[in-house]
Amino acid sequence: MLEAKTIKHTSISKGNSMSHSTRSALSLTALALTLTLAACSQQNAAPQLPAEQQPQADQRDGSQFIYDGTDHSWVSSDNGLTDLKSQDLKAGNNALSNEPWTAATSGWGPIERNMSNGEKGSKDGGKLLIQGKGYDSGFGVHSNSSMTFNLEGKCSRFTSDVGMDDEVGSRGSVIFQVYADGKKLFDSGKMTGADKAKTVNVDVLGRKELKLVVINAGDNIDYDHANWGGPVLVDCNVSSKPTPPAAAPSPTPPPSNNVKYSGPLVITKGGTYRGNWESLDPRVPAVYIKTSEPVVIEGSNMRGRGELIRGWFVNLTVRNSNGYGMNPNVAGRPAGRFIAVEEVRSLRVENNYMEGTTGIYVNEFDGKGAGQTIKILRNKAKNIDGRRSDGKGGYNGERYRVQFAQLAKVRSVPGIEIAWNEVINEPGKSSLEENINLYSTSGTSSSRIQIHDNYIQGAFAVDLSDSSYSGGGIMLGDGPERNMNEAGGYVDVYNNQIVSTSNQGIGIAGGHNHRVFNNRVLSSGRLPTGEVNQSQNVGIYVWDIHKGKLINTWFNNTVYNNVIGWTRVNSNNSTWLNNTWLPDCTSTCYNNKSWSGAVTLDTEKQEYQLWQSKFRAAGMSVGSN
Repeated sequence: MLEAKTIKHTSISKGNSMSHSTRSALSLTALALTLTLAACSQQNAAPQLPAEQQPQADQRDGSQFIYDGTDHSWVSSDNGLTDLKSQDLKAGNNALSNEPWTAATSGWGPIERNMSNGEKGSKDGGKLLIQGKGYDSGFGVHSNSSMTFNLEGKCSRFTSDVGMDDEVGSRGSVIFQVYADGKKLFDSGKMTGADKAKTVNVDVLGRKELKLVVINAGDNIDYDHANWGGPVLVDCNVSSKPTPPAAAPSPTPPPSNNVKYSGPLVITKGGTYRGNWESLDPRVPAVYIKTSEPVVIEGSNMRGRGELIRGWFVNLTVRNSNGYGMNPNVAGRPAGRFIAVEEVRSLRVENNYMEGTTGIYVNEFDGKGAGQTIKILRNKAKNIDGRRSDGKGGYNGERYRVQFAQLAKVRSVPGIEIAWNEVINEPGKSSLEENINLYSTSGTSSSRIQIHDNYIQGAFAVDLSDSSYSGGGIMLGDGPERNMNEAGGYVDVYNNQIVSTSNQGIGIAGGHNHRVFNNRVLSSGRLPTGEVNQSQNVGIYVWDIHKGKLINTWFNNTVYNNVIGWTRVNSNNSTWLNNTWLPDCTSTCYNNKSWSGAVTLDTEKQEYQLWQSKFRAAGMSVGSN
């Protein structure tokens, strides 16, 4: 067994133009909420405007949202669900906009469900938007407003994004607050239309009343159109009995044997491609892209002994497709990547299923056009497999360091997002380094890399008795960092669930301006068979591996509001939690909560059930846009 503060970190050189690595983390949530806020509406007077300047309904450019001093406040006369069927809370996650309130008020016109505030009429808003991000569920309100919900202590957590609706531009100023049983749990501080959304993630376990409040920020109520985007009651338990564990995860099965594959495809012109392609030669990709024109691969199946999709300088979208890796049957060689691309100009990987591959690899970025970035969204992956072949249909006991997703030397690129992916690795059928690894990769100060709402389960050694295995969940700040250009930075990791990833859940090993918050990082310390995981180490670590050796590229790294339960098992079968190791994080690592009670294999199964409920509540699906 490793010492509590031993971190296994391996940087690897670029092999076959492919891989580098280090370590990882992030925390999701479970919710139970009931709020009762005093209904109050206070309106500040604004100058009376001429008739032609009076507000008009659904004026999306925000030019008319200056208020006339007349009281147009609103108080709900019913539960707000006259046109919706009232729903009881169900086990798991519940979208709050489907639930009746017990009281509600708004400072200008009615509160709108699943649309913006609009004006003083009912259902006169538009799509809920905060800084360009749309929400299918939520509330559009106006300061001063409140909504109270009766939750009867059934839920664990409440989550929501909050911010001004895009219909007011950069104007308006409000403060969002959340109360439970009269206790304030969240205060956003002053927010204007120029601010990005903030995330609410509060513990409401056992609370009976939840109250959501938006108040004026001290000037007037002009343009104060505020959104609760995607509000969810998390991990609700509707009976007196605990929710039973979910069955073992069962990702989408492979296509039936009647799929007919053609030979490898070489793409030399832009366009949309659909088909089934395979390559039984590990040196030949199933699909080889030899153009920088926009290419879309959709509704397709690919399998092979080498890379499934390969290219340089690509402008590529892959969606709604399946990819299957095969043993290459060449001694020392691992399966191929689902996608391996370099000097990328634009890449979108959405709603795909992959099994037995070595994941997604992006080396360097060459995009210069508007909107060119990297998006890896809503994919399912089973068994990222870096095991090296013995050339005889089996494996030789060694591994190649691979990942579900690795970005290598992708520097100062805005708009990068890795979100809503489900990655499940099984012992004895997979082996990888980190599930997500950023190697010498950075976002920008105004557009940080977003790694959020992923479910990551499993990272195992080839030999399950190997205590030196260094794989894990999410790794930030990997790379040499000989200068600021090489240093990783400007990354947000949040609302992820990381389960049983051995050496670590989340790690920050270098770089600057990383934020890790609101993640759930849990492990029983055991393999699915109940045997002790010999590679088990620490939940979250923050360790500057280059300290004292290179220039100062380490600063502004923070870890906060994560729930961690990382179990270590002693030789006598007793357990303890090795949640964090923070040698280079003092005041900037705070308010991280230890899991209450034992983390068991059943706990891990319940975490997968929580993920499924969250995924459904957010209206997500894999395999369709």
